[in-house]
Amino acid sequence: MMTDGDLAKLRQKLEIDPTFRQLFDADPVAAAESAEMHELAVGLEREMRELVALAERIAHDDAYRGELTADPLAALATAGMPAAIAEPLLQTRAVPDEVLAKLPDVVAHQHEQLSLKARLLFLLLDSTAITEELRSATPGA
Repeated sequence: MMTDGDLAKLRQKLEIDPTFRQLFDADPVAAAESAEMHELAVGLEREMRELVALAERIAHDDAYRGELTADPLAALATAGMPAAIAEPLLQTRAVPDEVLAKLPDVVAHQHEQLSLKARLLFLLLDSTAITEELRSATPGA
């Protein structure tokens, strides 16, 4: 089971080690494994699979996309996604501005109060590899 300490160790390594940051940006799971953060790598892989599955659902499920358009926070909550990551997640999917306008403003300093899952998802959504993979779930891509 991944802990707050594991996530703190990851954040610290990302901040002080530019080589690790580049590895993480390209492949978060492999970067965690190479740093012998095995529990974290398992957690990252699980969260990445969930993000990709959700991106594919958004891309291919018209009914779900309708729910997402009507009430993005409720639709994401039913998919197990924390409300705090709604905006960066939906931006990777290039949803219309009117959907993003339905999201509440998030104060950046509230990150400390977020769940472990939300903080981990923020780190993943900041990686190039994940955002590219999520964007590739678009029909016809």
